[in-house]
Amino acid sequence: MVSVLLLLLFAAGEDFETCGERDGIAIASRKVPGSGFVEYRFTLETQGDVETMCSAAFGNGKLEPGEPHVNLREVIKESLNARVTYEQIAPPMISPRDYVVSRTRTRPSPGSCRVDFVSADDAPVRPGLVRLKHLQGSFLFQALGGGRVRLEHRIHMDPGGALAPFVVEPSRERLGAEWLRRLAPRSG
Repeated sequence: MVSVLLLLLFAAGEDFETCGERDGIAIASRKVPGSGFVEYRFTLETQGDVETMCSAAFGNGKLEPGEPHVNLREVIKESLNARVTYEQIAPPMISPRDYVVSRTRTRPSPGSCRVDFVSADDAPVRPGLVRLKHLQGSFLFQALGGGRVRLEHRIHMDPGGALAPFVVEPSRERLGAEWLRRLAPRSG
């Protein structure tokens, strides 16, 4: 419980406002200039290995079993620490979306690994889909010692179309926490 309280306090910095916690994950959000949609930050401390979790966040370019609402992923370009994919998603309560996303994996300091992702609008929209207007975020994994790792997931998304933020923000908050929990061992 003390770890969750510390994470909630940490999450309140950088103009983030604490939203609460879900399944041990501290959740915070902040406004993004020019957007009606907030940026979320999810944090968690758990037992684990930085490289294992970072590799899972970077993925292998294939659709993994159980990925929430992802229906299709096609690799466009790939190297050891960078990948561009075309993806289709079917989030709850809204029309299916598509986007092109670029992922890069870096190691900003010893004992840490980061995966950044950002969408691009450089593929034709396929029939029956709405182009996701904006997607940007990251996963950061930092070794804390004693086999503990601090995980942080940030995400800002504008789903495009005529959606009001109040319609999609609860799902985005739940989904962001779900993505971070997928990367953490359950014993954490």
